[in-house]
Amino acid sequence: MATANPAIVWRGEPMREERLPPLVPRGWVLLRVEYARWCPLDSLAAAGAMPLENGTVLGCSGVGIVLEAGVDADTGLAGRRVAPARLSADHLPPFTGDGFLAAYTAAPSSVLAEVQGPDPIYTFLPEASLACEAAREAMDSHRVLIAGAGPFGLLAALAIWEEGGHVVVYAGRREAREAARSLGLEAVEKPQSRVDTVVAATASLYTLEKLIEATVPGKLLLHPLYTQQAWPGCRRCRRLEAVVLEGGAPGCARRLLEKARRLIESNIGVVEGLEPPPLAGGPLLGYVYRLGREA
Repeated sequence: MATANPAIVWRGEPMREERLPPLVPRGWVLLRVEYARWCPLDSLAAAGAMPLENGTVLGCSGVGIVLEAGVDADTGLAGRRVAPARLSADHLPPFTGDGFLAAYTAAPSSVLAEVQGPDPIYTFLPEASLACEAAREAMDSHRVLIAGAGPFGLLAALAIWEEGGHVVVYAGRREAREAARSLGLEAVEKPQSRVDTVVAATASLYTLEKLIEATVPGKLLLHPLYTQQAWPGCRRCRRLEAVVLEGGAPGCARRLLEKARRLIESNIGVVEGLEPPPLAGGPLLGYVYRLGREA
């Protein structure tokens, strides 16, 4: 295996640098990355909204080939093309370890699922898996508010709507509301009516608390990002049934991505090679990097 490992690394700002290939801890596997994604989690770190350890490799998700399995890792993944299908407090790149914006990375085999073909859409598998879990948790809810219209918010809204739920998507950006409406979903800038469940698909604690106060839900479904920051603390928030999602349903997630394929492909920027992206503006659903054997 080549020893060169170019990566986009956090040094107070995103920078490209050469690194050695990562070590493979117990239960983890080594991946040669084919596609990596710069997503809202990376943008939060780059904007200074969330602390990030110096030297961390960025990239919240990716697709790669398993080259090596560590001790106690799933050896059945050897040589397979995989993507992460589960997020948690222990594995939430780039906040709890290196991400995928590198020629090589390592990940716990327990969070990975096999995918078909070198397809950039599978860099959205973690959000799709969270969305499928959100749909299961909201099964008994008559009306659901999705607080945010990034990748997770849009996929969660689609998954719940597909299960017959009445979904309203809150989005501050006009293009995000248009994206939700292109899926046949109701999108609003200012929700007015009560809901049964709120899905927290925004990193803005202030926005989330205001939406909870306005819509008076009984249940709150949280992105695992909230394991890394303060939970909503408003008076009404403290009375909610709160569930932190983790995902882990790759079959459902793959089917959901196929339904959202056109939306995703029309709202990402595809980047060849490894260079930090522009930090201002950019496509609605972020950047997907196409990496070869030599990045």
